Parts: sequence; C-alpha cells; structure tokens
Amino acid sequence: MSKAKRTITLLTIPFLMFAGISTVWATPPRFTATESSALVEYARACLLARLDGVSLPPPPPCATRQQQACFVTFFQGRRVVACFGGFIPRRASLAEEIADNVRLALKNDPRSRGLSRETAQATGVQITFPLDQPERVADYRAIDPLREGMFVEGNDAGMAFVPGEARTASWAFRQALARLGENDPSSVRVSRFRAMAISTRGIDR
Repeated sequence: MSKAKRTITLLTIPFLMFAGISTVWATPPRFTATESSALVEYARACLLARLDGVSLPPPPPCATRQQQACFVTFFQGRRVVACFGGFIPRRASLAEEIADNVRLALKNDPRSRGLSRETAQATGVQITFPLDQPERVADYRAIDPLREGMFVEGNDAGMAFVPGEARTASWAFRQALARLGENDPSSVRVSRFRAMAISTRGIDR
C-alpha cells in the first residue's frame, strides 16, 4: 500500500473522515422531500443493521440510480456519535456509498464506541454532499464558515468543517491546529469548499 497522506476531519456536526480529494459535482444532487427522508432513514437503518449484525436493508430507488460522494453523520444535539465520508465516491451507487460510510464510521470513528441500538434509534442523521473540490485560500479568515466548508491540511493529515458547523473561522482554525498537532499556523494549508446537506431536519442548501 502506498504511503498516501492521511486525511481526517473533526467536526461537531458532523465529525467526518475521508480519504483524498478529487473532482466532484459542480451542481447539487436533486432529491424530493420524500427522497431526502428515505435517504436519511436508509442511513439510520444501515446503522441499526450493523449494530444488530443483520443484513442491510433494501435501499430507496433514488439511491441506486447515481454515483455520489457523501458524508454520513449521526448526532445527538450537537454531539456526534458516529460519522464517515469523502470528497470522491468509492462505490458504484449512492446507496453503497451511504452503507459503506456507516460501516467505516463504526469502524474508524472513536465516538461510535459503545453506541447502543437505543441511542442509534434516537440519533439525528445528516448526509452531506460536497459540491466542489477544496479551493486553496491565502488566509483562513477569508472563509465564511456559515456558508463555506473549511479544509485544513497539515503535513500528515487534514481536517474539514462543513458549512454551518463552525460559528467562526478562527474557532475552526484553532480546532484544526490542535487536532492535527500543528504548533505553527504557517505550516498548514487552508482551503474552502461548498456542500449541501439533507438531514432529519430537512434540506440545507
């Protein structure tokens, strides 16, 4: 296996982990309210199936007709309990992408340790879709964290905050430096990206 750069995201909502950056869609995926609800409930059903050790549920038809990168997050209030995702699709369909992100969230996200079925049934669910690849900026303060995502990349890892996750760019930047173990702010590279999300609260464009 090649020594690829490790990429990690630390978010409050959501905590996301992904592996690499490449070209993604310039226009957002389109889902009806019914389809959006079916997608987030499918993600929850995949989580419950993993916890129960049973077969995965059948996916909604809208998730089988396209390939799409996404992040899947489970949370209680503003506290994340499990998440994984990516900027590039790894699977042939959105349904497979969601199911695999759920699997990897339980495997790789330490916040999922001890997650019970009762907790999983009560969690909020969010699926975030990246709309473009991160664009380098000279100063993190140029990013509006309410509307843009922030990606901070160190020597060995990176962290991303999705749009709306951080109230201020300064807070997100400090959190990234601390998690990446970087003491010198000039040693990291900062980028912005766009995303849209669907969740148990509805669609956020």
